[in-house]
Amino acid sequence: MKNRNWVFWFIGIGSLIFMGVVLYENYTYATALDKDHQGLFGDMFGASNALFTGLSFTGVIIAILLQRQELKLQRNELELTREEMKLTRNEFETQNETLIKQQFENTFFQMISMYRDNTEKVSGTIDGKATEGKDLFYKFHKHLIIRFQTFMKDRFNSIEENKLLEGDFYTNIKKENTKFTIAELTKIYYLRSKVVEDELIKYFSTITIILKLVDDSNIKDKFFYISILKSHFTKYETAIIFYQTLSQDPYSTFRKLIDKYRIVDDLDVKLIINTNHFVNYKQKQFMNDFNRQSDQFLSASNS
Repeated sequence: MKNRNWVFWFIGIGSLIFMGVVLYENYTYATALDKDHQGLFGDMFGASNALFTGLSFTGVIIAILLQRQELKLQRNELELTREEMKLTRNEFETQNETLIKQQFENTFFQMISMYRDNTEKVSGTIDGKATEGKDLFYKFHKHLIIRFQTFMKDRFNSIEENKLLEGDFYTNIKKENTKFTIAELTKIYYLRSKVVEDELIKYFSTITIILKLVDDSNIKDKFFYISILKSHFTKYETAIIFYQTLSQDPYSTFRKLIDKYRIVDDLDVKLIINTNHFVNYKQKQFMNDFNRQSDQFLSASNS
């Protein structure tokens, strides 16, 4: 770029020098002539005005070319400025995302710490025995299983046909388990959960707050943070959360968040009476996910 400018300057300065030399030589030559020949020379020299006009036009072209080069340089500088502004904006967005993520993680891990503290402090009396901490969920789950089986046994023995055949409940337990409905489960769960109701309310409220924190955030890897929360659950906690989920209204905040983030996907089905309950739950969860994704797709298409 600079080399090309020097060419223009060289041509321009060379043209000026050339015109100056021509004028000087003509002037020197004219003054040396006598008066009769000076007039004739003047007429002849007037024809050389075309040369000077051409040189002047060359100067104008050179000026335009130089101005064009300057404008091109300015455009390049503007492009560089725009690129720098874009990089600065990207850097600012990255810093902003990092700051938002740090703020979220600070709150999230504080909530996880609160969850651990609350879980360690839960206490209650189950079947006449005091229990606390995560052991409460094991004891409460065991208590529920006994109550479920007692209910099914009483129902089995109340049928006259079973009495006539001297049917034994425990020899038919697998078949009876499949007859145990979700409505029966949730009714018994609701009644029996009253023995530790206050503790469970605090426990499930904490889980709901953490799930809502993740759900309301703008972070990308939401399921990563959900997996951190789930890693703190024992298998008995997951079973109790499953029972609580079944007992909730499908449109409740707790139920929707549990479904959305697949909190009970890792449930050990050996811990529940009727495995069909989990199968039915997963089918409904799949349909809810499908409907939610369809709504999101339609909203994006309309916008």
